[in-house]
Amino acid sequence: MGGSGTIECDEPGGTVPALRLTEVASGLDQPLFVTSEPEDPSRLYVVEQGGTIRLISGGELQSAPFLDISADVQGSEYDEDERGLLGLAFHPEYASNGRFFVYYNTRSRTLVLREYKRSTGNPDRADPQRTAEFFSIPVLVGNHNGGMLAFGPDGMLYIGVGDGGGDTSNPDPDNNGQNIEVKYAKILRVDVENHPTAPDGNVRGGDPYVWDYGFRNPWRFSFDRCRGDLYIGDVGGRLFEEINIEPRGQGNKNYGWSVTEGGTCLQDDQATSCDSPTITPPVVAYDHDNGDGSVTGGYVYRGSRIPELRGKYLFGDFETDRVWMLTWKDGVATPRSSLSQDLASESTIQGLASFGEDAAGELYIVSYGGRIFRIDPE
Repeated sequence: MGGSGTIECDEPGGTVPALRLTEVASGLDQPLFVTSEPEDPSRLYVVEQGGTIRLISGGELQSAPFLDISADVQGSEYDEDERGLLGLAFHPEYASNGRFFVYYNTRSRTLVLREYKRSTGNPDRADPQRTAEFFSIPVLVGNHNGGMLAFGPDGMLYIGVGDGGGDTSNPDPDNNGQNIEVKYAKILRVDVENHPTAPDGNVRGGDPYVWDYGFRNPWRFSFDRCRGDLYIGDVGGRLFEEINIEPRGQGNKNYGWSVTEGGTCLQDDQATSCDSPTITPPVVAYDHDNGDGSVTGGYVYRGSRIPELRGKYLFGDFETDRVWMLTWKDGVATPRSSLSQDLASESTIQGLASFGEDAAGELYIVSYGGRIFRIDPE
Protein backbone atom coordinates (compact mmCIF):
# COMPACT_ATOMS: atom_id res chain seq x y z
CA MET A 1 0.00 0.00 0.00
CA GLY A 2 2.58 2.55 1.07
CA GLY A 3 6.03 1.45 -0.07
CA SER A 4 8.89 -0.88 0.65
CA GLY A 5 8.90 -0.45 4.42
CA THR A 6 12.35 1.14 4.41
CA ILE A 7 12.86 4.74 5.51
CA GLU A 8 15.09 6.68 3.10
CA CYS A 9 17.37 9.28 4.69
CA ASP A 10 19.32 10.43 1.65
CA GLU A 11 18.08 13.69 0.11
CA PRO A 12 18.92 13.74 -3.61
CA GLY A 13 17.31 17.14 -4.12
CA GLY A 14 16.10 18.27 -7.51
CA THR A 15 12.73 19.56 -8.61
CA VAL A 16 9.75 17.96 -6.91
CA PRO A 17 7.68 16.26 -9.63
CA ALA A 18 4.01 16.80 -10.21
CA LEU A 19 2.00 15.25 -7.39
CA ARG A 20 -1.50 13.89 -6.95
CA LEU A 21 -3.81 12.63 -4.24
CA THR A 22 -4.64 8.93 -4.56
CA GLU A 23 -7.72 7.83 -2.65
CA VAL A 24 -7.07 4.78 -0.46
CA ALA A 25 -10.33 4.71 1.51
CA SER A 26 -13.73 6.40 1.65
CA GLY A 27 -16.95 6.09 3.61
CA LEU A 28 -15.33 6.90 6.96
CA ASP A 29 -17.15 8.76 9.73
CA GLN A 30 -15.34 11.94 10.84
CA PRO A 31 -11.80 10.57 10.45
CA LEU A 32 -9.11 12.48 12.35
CA PHE A 33 -5.87 10.53 11.90
CA VAL A 34 -4.22 7.70 9.98
CA THR A 35 -1.10 5.70 10.74
CA SER A 36 0.38 2.25 10.30
CA GLU A 37 2.04 -0.33 12.48
CA PRO A 38 5.73 0.57 13.00
CA GLU A 39 6.98 -2.28 10.81
CA ASP A 40 4.11 -2.92 8.40
CA PRO A 41 3.07 -0.22 5.90
CA SER A 42 0.45 -2.51 4.34
CA ARG A 43 -1.99 -2.02 7.22
CA LEU A 44 -3.40 1.45 7.90
CA TYR A 45 -5.41 2.42 10.96
CA VAL A 46 -7.88 5.31 10.87
CA VAL A 47 -9.09 7.11 14.00
CA GLU A 48 -12.75 8.13 13.81
CA GLN A 49 -13.85 10.91 16.14
CA GLY A 50 -16.83 9.00 17.52
CA GLY A 51 -14.65 6.35 19.15
CA THR A 52 -13.66 3.71 16.61
CA ILE A 53 -10.37 2.76 14.96
CA ARG A 54 -10.84 1.32 11.47
CA LEU A 55 -8.41 -0.98 9.67
CA ILE A 56 -7.45 -0.73 6.00
CA SER A 57 -5.85 -4.06 5.08
CA GLY A 58 -4.92 -5.22 1.59
CA GLY A 59 -6.18 -1.90 0.28
CA GLU A 60 -9.68 -2.54 1.63
CA LEU A 61 -11.47 -0.83 4.51
CA GLN A 62 -12.56 -3.60 6.83
CA SER A 63 -16.20 -3.54 7.91
CA ALA A 64 -15.55 -4.42 11.55
CA PRO A 65 -13.58 -1.88 13.58
CA PHE A 66 -10.17 -2.73 14.99
CA LEU A 67 -11.27 -1.05 18.25
CA ASP A 68 -14.66 0.30 19.27
CA ILE A 69 -14.74 2.33 22.49
CA SER A 70 -17.54 4.63 21.37
CA ALA A 71 -19.57 3.79 24.49
CA ASP A 72 -16.90 5.56 26.55
CA VAL A 73 -15.93 8.33 24.11
CA GLN A 74 -17.61 11.73 24.12
CA GLY A 75 -17.97 12.30 20.40
CA SER A 76 -18.91 15.51 18.64
CA GLU A 77 -22.41 16.86 19.22
CA TYR A 78 -22.32 20.02 17.10
CA ASP A 79 -20.40 21.55 14.20
CA GLU A 80 -16.73 22.15 15.06
CA ASP A 81 -17.02 20.15 18.28
CA GLU A 82 -13.43 19.19 19.09
CA ARG A 83 -14.18 16.33 21.48
CA GLY A 84 -13.78 12.65 20.65
CA LEU A 85 -11.20 9.96 20.05
CA LEU A 86 -8.27 12.17 19.08
CA GLY A 87 -4.98 10.29 19.03
CA LEU A 88 -3.37 6.89 18.42
CA ALA A 89 0.20 5.62 18.67
CA PHE A 90 1.55 2.10 18.33
CA HIS A 91 4.35 0.94 20.60
CA PRO A 92 7.68 0.74 18.69
CA GLU A 93 7.67 -3.02 19.36
CA TYR A 94 4.00 -3.49 18.48
CA ALA A 95 4.76 -6.45 16.21
CA SER A 96 5.88 -8.48 19.22
CA ASN A 97 3.96 -6.96 22.14
CA GLY A 98 0.69 -5.71 20.56
CA ARG A 99 0.58 -2.56 22.71
CA PHE A 100 -0.97 0.72 21.54
CA PHE A 101 -2.14 3.96 23.12
CA VAL A 102 -5.14 6.23 22.63
CA TYR A 103 -6.09 9.71 23.85
CA TYR A 104 -9.70 10.84 24.05
CA ASN A 105 -12.55 12.71 25.70
CA THR A 106 -14.63 10.51 27.99
CA ARG A 107 -18.34 10.86 28.61
CA SER A 108 -17.47 11.79 32.19
CA ARG A 109 -15.78 15.01 30.95
CA THR A 110 -12.18 13.96 31.27
CA LEU A 111 -9.25 13.66 28.87
CA VAL A 112 -7.45 10.36 29.22
CA LEU A 113 -4.38 8.56 27.94
CA ARG A 114 -4.98 4.80 27.96
CA GLU A 115 -3.30 1.65 26.74
CA TYR A 116 -4.87 -1.27 24.88
CA LYS A 117 -3.55 -4.46 23.31
CA ARG A 118 -4.06 -6.33 20.07
CA SER A 119 -6.21 -9.43 20.41
CA THR A 120 -4.17 -12.57 20.94
CA GLY A 121 -6.38 -14.51 18.55
CA ASN A 122 -7.02 -12.03 15.74
CA PRO A 123 -4.51 -9.36 14.58
CA ASP A 124 -7.39 -7.43 12.96
CA ARG A 125 -9.02 -6.79 16.34
CA ALA A 126 -8.02 -5.22 19.63
CA ASP A 127 -9.00 -6.38 23.07
CA PRO A 128 -11.75 -3.90 24.10
CA GLN A 129 -10.57 -3.85 27.72
CA ARG A 130 -7.87 -1.29 28.46
CA THR A 131 -4.71 -2.47 30.17
CA ALA A 132 -3.55 0.83 31.71
CA GLU A 133 -4.44 4.47 32.27
CA PHE A 134 -1.59 6.99 32.39
CA PHE A 135 -3.54 10.12 33.30
CA SER A 136 -7.02 11.60 33.45
CA ILE A 137 -7.59 15.36 33.59
CA PRO A 138 -10.84 17.35 33.68
CA VAL A 139 -12.15 18.85 30.47
CA LEU A 140 -12.38 22.60 30.98
CA VAL A 141 -14.31 24.43 28.26
CA GLY A 142 -14.31 21.55 25.78
CA ASN A 143 -12.23 22.81 22.90
CA HIS A 144 -8.44 23.00 22.52
CA ASN A 145 -7.98 19.39 23.62
CA GLY A 146 -4.86 18.67 21.58
CA GLY A 147 -4.79 15.03 20.58
CA MET A 148 -1.51 13.95 19.00
CA LEU A 149 0.43 10.93 20.24
CA ALA A 150 3.85 9.95 18.89
CA PHE A 151 6.85 8.00 20.07
CA GLY A 152 10.05 9.99 19.86
CA PRO A 153 13.53 8.78 18.91
CA ASP A 154 14.22 8.36 22.64
CA GLY A 155 11.47 5.74 22.97
CA MET A 156 9.26 8.04 25.05
CA LEU A 157 5.60 8.73 24.25
CA TYR A 158 4.83 12.40 23.53
CA ILE A 159 1.29 13.77 24.00
CA GLY A 160 -0.14 17.09 22.81
CA VAL A 161 -2.64 18.75 25.19
CA GLY A 162 -4.37 22.05 24.41
CA ASP A 163 -4.88 24.94 26.81
CA GLY A 164 -8.32 23.75 27.88
CA GLY A 165 -10.42 26.10 25.80
CA GLY A 166 -11.56 29.68 25.57
CA ASP A 167 -12.54 32.19 22.94
CA THR A 168 -10.69 34.81 20.94
CA SER A 169 -11.77 37.64 23.23
CA ASN A 170 -10.30 35.92 26.28
CA PRO A 171 -7.29 33.82 25.26
CA ASP A 172 -6.22 31.18 27.74
CA PRO A 173 -8.48 32.40 30.60
CA ASP A 174 -6.75 30.16 33.14
CA ASN A 175 -3.23 31.07 31.95
CA ASN A 176 -2.45 27.40 31.41
CA GLY A 177 0.08 28.14 28.70
CA GLN A 178 2.60 29.58 31.14
CA ASN A 179 1.75 27.39 34.12
CA ILE A 180 4.14 24.42 34.18
CA GLU A 181 2.23 22.85 37.08
CA VAL A 182 -0.65 21.74 34.84
CA LYS A 183 -0.83 19.40 31.85
CA TYR A 184 -2.86 21.78 29.71
CA ALA A 185 -1.15 23.72 26.89
CA LYS A 186 1.78 21.32 26.86
CA ILE A 187 3.56 18.59 25.06
CA LEU A 188 3.94 15.86 27.65
CA ARG A 189 6.56 13.09 27.68
CA VAL A 190 5.83 9.75 29.32
CA ASP A 191 7.92 6.62 29.79
CA VAL A 192 5.34 3.90 29.12
CA GLU A 193 7.69 1.20 30.43
CA ASN A 194 8.20 2.78 33.86
CA HIS A 195 5.05 4.77 34.54
CA PRO A 196 4.38 6.55 36.89
CA THR A 197 8.09 7.41 37.13
CA ALA A 198 8.67 10.47 34.95
CA PRO A 199 11.54 10.28 32.45
CA ASP A 200 14.68 12.30 33.07
CA GLY A 201 14.93 15.52 31.11
CA ASN A 202 11.41 16.87 31.51
CA VAL A 203 10.81 20.41 32.75
CA ARG A 204 11.70 20.73 36.42
CA GLY A 205 9.54 22.27 39.11
CA GLY A 206 6.10 21.53 37.72
CA ASP A 207 4.00 18.66 36.48
CA PRO A 208 6.50 15.80 36.08
CA TYR A 209 5.41 14.96 32.51
CA VAL A 210 5.87 18.42 30.94
CA TRP A 211 8.36 18.46 28.06
CA ASP A 212 7.44 21.78 26.34
CA TYR A 213 4.90 24.46 27.22
CA GLY A 214 3.28 27.63 25.90
CA PHE A 215 0.89 26.08 23.33
CA ARG A 216 -2.67 26.98 22.45
CA ASN A 217 -3.60 23.71 20.75
CA PRO A 218 -0.77 21.53 19.39
CA TRP A 219 -3.22 19.50 17.32
CA ARG A 220 -0.67 17.57 15.23
CA PHE A 221 3.09 17.16 15.60
CA SER A 222 5.67 14.69 14.30
CA PHE A 223 9.29 13.59 14.53
CA ASP A 224 11.52 13.53 11.47
CA ARG A 225 12.21 9.81 11.11
CA CYS A 226 15.84 10.46 10.11
CA ARG A 227 16.99 13.47 12.14
CA GLY A 228 14.67 13.19 15.11
CA ASP A 229 13.66 16.86 15.05
CA LEU A 230 10.18 17.69 16.39
CA TYR A 231 7.77 19.62 14.13
CA ILE A 232 4.73 21.10 15.91
CA GLY A 233 1.63 22.69 14.38
CA ASP A 234 0.02 24.94 17.00
CA VAL A 235 -3.49 26.14 16.14
CA GLY A 236 -3.79 29.90 16.54
CA GLY A 237 -6.49 32.21 17.84
CA ARG A 238 -7.21 35.67 16.48
CA LEU A 239 -3.99 36.28 14.60
CA PHE A 240 -1.57 33.57 13.55
CA GLU A 241 -1.09 29.86 12.93
CA GLU A 242 2.30 28.49 13.99
CA ILE A 243 4.82 25.86 12.98
CA ASN A 244 7.42 25.34 15.70
CA ILE A 245 10.49 23.18 15.03
CA GLU A 246 12.59 21.78 17.83
CA PRO A 247 16.02 20.17 17.30
CA ARG A 248 16.25 16.60 18.46
CA GLY A 249 16.25 16.19 22.23
CA GLN A 250 16.34 19.89 23.11
CA GLY A 251 12.91 20.23 24.78
CA ASN A 252 12.03 22.30 27.87
CA LYS A 253 11.02 25.18 25.62
CA ASN A 254 8.37 27.89 26.09
CA TYR A 255 6.56 28.58 22.81
CA GLY A 256 4.88 31.72 24.08
CA TRP A 257 1.12 31.20 24.39
CA SER A 258 -0.70 33.18 25.64
CA VAL A 259 1.90 35.90 26.09
CA THR A 260 2.59 35.82 22.37
CA GLU A 261 0.95 34.42 19.25
CA GLY A 262 3.03 34.04 16.12
CA GLY A 263 5.70 36.23 17.70
CA THR A 264 3.19 39.06 18.25
CA CYS A 265 2.65 40.34 21.79
CA LEU A 266 -0.80 39.53 23.22
CA GLN A 267 -0.37 40.06 26.97
CA ASP A 268 2.64 41.84 28.38
CA ASP A 269 1.38 41.92 31.96
CA GLN A 270 2.36 38.36 32.85
CA ALA A 271 5.41 37.16 34.74
CA THR A 272 6.96 36.23 31.38
CA SER A 273 7.12 39.33 29.20
CA CYS A 274 6.65 39.39 25.44
CA ASP A 275 10.35 40.06 24.85
CA SER A 276 11.55 37.40 27.29
CA PRO A 277 14.47 35.34 25.92
CA THR A 278 12.77 32.27 27.38
CA ILE A 279 10.14 32.37 24.60
CA THR A 280 11.00 30.43 21.44
CA PRO A 281 9.36 32.08 18.41
CA PRO A 282 7.76 29.98 15.65
CA VAL A 283 9.71 29.04 12.55
CA VAL A 284 6.61 29.79 10.45
CA ALA A 285 3.64 31.99 11.30
CA TYR A 286 0.85 32.78 8.85
CA ASP A 287 -2.19 34.99 9.29
CA HIS A 288 -5.87 34.54 8.46
CA ASP A 289 -6.10 37.13 5.71
CA ASN A 290 -6.68 34.53 2.98
CA GLY A 291 -9.25 32.48 4.88
CA ASP A 292 -6.80 30.16 6.62
CA GLY A 293 -7.50 29.61 10.28
CA SER A 294 -6.43 26.25 11.71
CA VAL A 295 -2.99 24.80 11.02
CA THR A 296 -2.62 21.05 10.59
CA GLY A 297 0.93 19.96 11.30
CA GLY A 298 2.35 17.29 9.02
CA TYR A 299 5.51 15.27 8.41
CA VAL A 300 8.95 15.38 6.85
CA TYR A 301 8.78 13.09 3.83
CA ARG A 302 11.07 10.04 4.09
CA GLY A 303 9.47 7.67 1.59
CA SER A 304 10.73 6.01 -1.58
CA ARG A 305 8.05 6.97 -4.11
CA ILE A 306 9.12 10.63 -4.45
CA PRO A 307 12.91 10.93 -3.87
CA GLU A 308 12.96 14.66 -4.67
CA LEU A 309 10.52 15.31 -1.82
CA ARG A 310 12.73 13.76 0.87
CA GLY A 311 13.67 16.10 3.68
CA LYS A 312 10.79 18.46 2.95
CA TYR A 313 8.12 19.12 5.57
CA LEU A 314 4.47 19.15 4.47
CA PHE A 315 1.69 20.84 6.43
CA GLY A 316 -1.69 22.41 5.75
CA ASP A 317 -4.77 24.23 7.00
CA PHE A 318 -8.08 22.69 8.06
CA GLU A 319 -10.17 25.72 7.06
CA THR A 320 -8.96 26.10 3.48
CA ASP A 321 -7.48 22.63 2.75
CA ARG A 322 -4.33 24.28 1.45
CA VAL A 323 -1.03 22.35 1.60
CA TRP A 324 2.49 23.79 1.82
CA MET A 325 6.03 22.48 2.06
CA LEU A 326 9.27 23.85 3.47
CA THR A 327 12.76 22.63 4.30
CA TRP A 328 14.35 23.21 7.70
CA LYS A 329 18.06 22.62 8.07
CA ASP A 330 20.72 23.94 10.44
CA GLY A 331 18.13 26.11 12.18
CA VAL A 332 16.97 27.85 9.00
CA ALA A 333 13.69 27.29 7.16
CA THR A 334 13.09 27.96 3.50
CA PRO A 335 10.00 30.04 2.69
CA ARG A 336 6.91 27.85 2.48
CA SER A 337 5.77 27.00 -1.04
CA SER A 338 2.31 25.89 -2.04
CA LEU A 339 1.37 22.39 -3.17
CA SER A 340 -2.35 23.15 -3.16
CA GLN A 341 -2.82 23.60 -6.89
CA ASP A 342 -0.63 20.62 -7.73
CA LEU A 343 -2.57 18.33 -5.38
CA ALA A 344 -5.93 19.99 -6.13
CA SER A 345 -6.35 19.87 -2.37
CA GLU A 346 -8.83 22.75 -2.08
CA SER A 347 -11.33 21.01 -4.35
CA THR A 348 -10.68 17.45 -3.16
CA ILE A 349 -10.36 17.60 0.62
CA GLN A 350 -13.26 18.46 2.94
CA GLY A 351 -11.47 19.60 6.08
CA LEU A 352 -7.76 18.75 6.28
CA ALA A 353 -7.97 17.04 9.66
CA SER A 354 -4.54 15.43 9.64
CA PHE A 355 -1.59 14.13 7.72
CA GLY A 356 -0.39 10.60 8.31
CA GLU A 357 2.80 8.62 7.78
CA ASP A 358 3.14 4.88 7.25
CA ALA A 359 6.05 2.62 8.18
CA ALA A 360 7.61 3.19 4.76
CA GLY A 361 7.63 6.98 5.15
CA GLU A 362 4.85 7.61 2.63
CA LEU A 363 2.47 10.44 3.50
CA TYR A 364 -1.32 10.60 3.64
CA ILE A 365 -3.99 13.25 4.07
CA VAL A 366 -7.12 12.72 6.14
CA SER A 367 -10.24 14.46 4.88
CA TYR A 368 -12.73 15.04 7.69
CA GLY A 369 -15.43 14.49 5.08
CA GLY A 370 -14.64 10.78 5.14
CA ARG A 371 -11.74 9.97 2.82
CA ILE A 372 -8.05 9.06 3.11
CA PHE A 373 -5.59 10.03 0.37
CA ARG A 374 -1.95 9.12 -0.26
CA ILE A 375 0.41 11.70 -1.77
CA ASP A 376 1.85 10.17 -4.94
CA PRO A 377 3.88 11.30 -7.95
CA GLU A 378 1.84 11.83 -11.10
